[in-house]
Amino acid sequence: MKRHIVFDLDGTLVDSLPGIAEGVNRSLRALGRTELTLQAISRMIGSGAANLCGKALGYADAAHTPPDELTAMHEQFRQHYPQCWQYPLTRAYPWIANMLTLLSAEGAELAVLSNKPHEVTEPMVRAIFPQIPFTAIMGYTGAFPRKPAPDSLQHIAAQWGVPTSKITLVGDSLFDAKTAQNAGCDLALVAWGYAEVSDLVAWPAPVFGSVDELRHYLLNS
Repeated sequence: MKRHIVFDLDGTLVDSLPGIAEGVNRSLRALGRTELTLQAISRMIGSGAANLCGKALGYADAAHTPPDELTAMHEQFRQHYPQCWQYPLTRAYPWIANMLTLLSAEGAELAVLSNKPHEVTEPMVRAIFPQIPFTAIMGYTGAFPRKPAPDSLQHIAAQWGVPTSKITLVGDSLFDAKTAQNAGCDLALVAWGYAEVSDLVAWPAPVFGSVDELRHYLLNS
């Protein structure tokens, strides 16, 4: 059994796309910009709010976005998203809560690690999974670089008093895959998130198509 498990949030534990899209499109409307489709926004998720804002404005990422445009969009998103992520625009994937409950009951240490701003990550996790005793919930604060840098995962390992090699990271994207590679930990990928499955299966790690398959792997490996 996997004893120390860190979960990504968006696309792994929760379907947050509708809420993110609402926040993005409210921000674009406020700036007089054209709204985007769910499909377009789904391809922008995973590398943090600043990069999401840059991509929503039509640039490659935050680094390639004119600073004044990025600042305006980021400020709008930070204003709107905390007001619109709540249920039903964000909800747990079916059977995820049941899996987490079983893992906790079997003695697994559980944590959440997201590139989403911490001021949204923690209340989201607490609201959607109030019964799960996560020992760490980490969103982006600036204290550590975003995934795929390994620093935040190493911090969680230090909290648990184990090397990163004892951790299994569960995620839905190549950001998560590269984080696990950089941290030297085990990796499990899920196919129900926002990445292209063809990209995931090319990575040397198991890819699970259902929560039941993932649950069996975590409880029996």
